[in-house]
Parts: sequence; C-alpha cells; structure tokens
Amino acid sequence: METEITFLGGRTETFPPSMDIKFTQFGVEVLSRDGEEAVRVLFPWAQIEKITQRGASVSAVYTY
Repeated sequence: METEITFLGGRTETFPPSMDIKFTQFGVEVLSRDGEEAVRVLFPWAQIEKITQRGASVSAVYTY
C-alpha cells in the first residue's frame, strides 16, 4: 500500500508499498530494509496534517 504524508506547511512525502508503515502513539513510523540493514524514521503526530493510503483494495485518508 502506498502511503503519502502531508505535513503542516504543505510538504508531502510518499512512501512505496515496500516500506513498512506503523501508526504508533508517538507518530508514524516508517521502516525501510535493504538486506540486513534497516532505517527507521518516526514522524511525530504534531507535524502531520493528513495521511493518505492507497492500494489495490484499500484507500483511506486520515486527517489530524
């Protein structure tokens, strides 16, 4: 599922389906794996305006 995050101020970031997206109590966690290496980034809820997820069978928009 593709995930697009719109931040306060209008900046957007789009993440492909290959990345793991988790909603936590602290914000949106994005995990990217490349072989044995992994990078984890947390985007705090206070910086997020809207999250849009699109996939073959699912489409959702979350506004905060």
